[in-house]
Amino acid sequence: MDTLSDVDPGDTFQIVTIPDDRIRAQLQRMGFLDGAVECRQQLRKGPVIIRRHGTQMAIGASVARAVEVAFGRDLDHD
Repeated sequence: MDTLSDVDPGDTFQIVTIPDDRIRAQLQRMGFLDGAVECRQQLRKGPVIIRRHGTQMAIGASVARAVEVAFGRDLDHD
């Protein structure tokens, strides 16, 4: 499965698995687990900036390597 560290700027994906309970809870509260998410920026050996409904968040490189994502045309784009 692909991870958040595999996405490129402009990619749209859905977050599938987050092993860290604290980060999962934070992303859930902010609506990042309810549908399609966009990669805004992938900093070299650094954080991945993601966006959903105008809200952006930086995910550190070590966490991004553990977050599993799914790509596909059937993503919820609401």
